[in-house]
Amino acid sequence: MAKAVFLDRDGVINRLSMGNYITTWDRFEFLKGAKEAIARLSNSGYLVFIVTNQSAINRGLLTEAGLEVIHNNMLCEIEEAGGHIEKIYHCPHRPDEGCKCRKPETGLFDLANAEYDIDYPDSWFVGDFESDREVARRMGLKFILASGDGGLERAVEAILAND
Repeated sequence: MAKAVFLDRDGVINRLSMGNYITTWDRFEFLKGAKEAIARLSNSGYLVFIVTNQSAINRGLLTEAGLEVIHNNMLCEIEEAGGHIEKIYHCPHRPDEGCKCRKPETGLFDLANAEYDIDYPDSWFVGDFESDREVARRMGLKFILASGDGGLERAVEAILAND
């Protein structure tokens, strides 16, 4: 079984501006140290996944193709910094749609579980809101809160110190 770290995207990897959706690559801004922190994780034997709510899709503000462009550019920059993301899982639904994949529901994590042999008790979820703690608890993951510039770096330090 593999150890994994699940990362929320907005607020953990890139700057979050509440109510302003990232709908184009030019609006995506990496948080300070995020790419380097991901490189440290992926080079420390962890599978690294991104799990992200992207309701801008079902709000009609972003297409699946547009999200793919953003994610492909993000992945290229992470790889240029020496990191690797195993896979990105996203939920396109609005909060009012009642889906099973929108965090804090477990659907995105269930998909990863079906595709990879993950050791959930020895794995982590890094989120930027206390509400993210609930999905980690439900999946049996350790949780760490991280947001803002340097937040992911501090989270990775704590994860690797507990390894």
